[in-house]
Amino acid sequence: RHVRARNRDERRQHERSQAVQMGLKVTVLETMEDLRRWTELARLAEDDPRMARERYVSYLAADERRRKKLEADFWTAAFFWPMPRGTRWAPTFDEFQRLREQGPEALPAERLLDVEALAEQYRFFHWHLEFPDVFGDEGGGFDVVLGNPPWERIKLQEKEFFAGRDAAIANAGTAAQRRKLIARLPETNPSLHAAYAAALRESESTSHFQRDSGRFPLTASGDINTYAVFAGLARQIIASNGRAGLVVPTGIATDYTYRDFFASVVESGQLASLNDFENREGLFPGTHRSYKFSLLTLTGGGAAEAEFAFFVHTADELADPERRFPLAGPDLALMNPNTRTVPVFRTRRDAEL
Repeated sequence: RHVRARNRDERRQHERSQAVQMGLKVTVLETMEDLRRWTELARLAEDDPRMARERYVSYLAADERRRKKLEADFWTAAFFWPMPRGTRWAPTFDEFQRLREQGPEALPAERLLDVEALAEQYRFFHWHLEFPDVFGDEGGGFDVVLGNPPWERIKLQEKEFFAGRDAAIANAGTAAQRRKLIARLPETNPSLHAAYAAALRESESTSHFQRDSGRFPLTASGDINTYAVFAGLARQIIASNGRAGLVVPTGIATDYTYRDFFASVVESGQLASLNDFENREGLFPGTHRSYKFSLLTLTGGGAAEAEFAFFVHTADELADPERRFPLAGPDLALMNPNTRTVPVFRTRRDAEL
């Protein structure tokens, strides 16, 4: 609470002045010469991989790139920073400002080492640094983004964690019994308790970052699921004329939790299509046969109306014009005015009715 209050006061002092934004528009390619060198590196990746690797290592070691990576790592580390009782130093707003304005020498060296350790432990990834030629201007972004992201909850699932590690805890009859067994782990199995504590902290820190960093404002809500976060990310990193195609549970369009995300995608004209499948044919063998997933296609913007299909069992069925039909944003608002989630129709005729 002490650190949070201090950070809040520091931010308020800067509200009327220049605001700090750590976004994708920051780049290390600030001149045409920078872009020329990066383009040459991309060409070498195909023509001479060994030389490309050597030059890429040099790029990673360049002072300017290291400085901007440290800034990005420092900002991200604030959401993963350990806060034991009595914490006095933390990566607050003023410390971040000091790093940007005065450089690494203005901060305690041991704290910067802690930032680097967190970046390595949690594998921080900064799109604007890894793809500087893609996010180098206002219209930056990828032409194509394709993915089948994991469908997993961020919150640590205790039964899953202890399965294969401690059968008694995993198979406990109630949550209360499970908590009692976990509470005794420091005495009964210290190494397992340490692993559990580390996994729990990683889960909670990741959830904190996704909820509170501002990076995923419409998809990091409720019981956060990775597929929704990836959907929000794909929307952010495509170019204005690009497309993103993802395999995600149909809940992205029908669940109340993601109503704001889906409504925003529709209203902005970014939804190209949503083809909903029922896994009855076992397209995903490890998933229950009644589970529903969708092929979600997003655009950078400008689609007039989206195309939908529901309860599809095989890809061939998408060729049936009776199974696929358009629905415009006003149609969705008319049918589901409160949630703006998509109504489910089996056929074009149902939708027309």
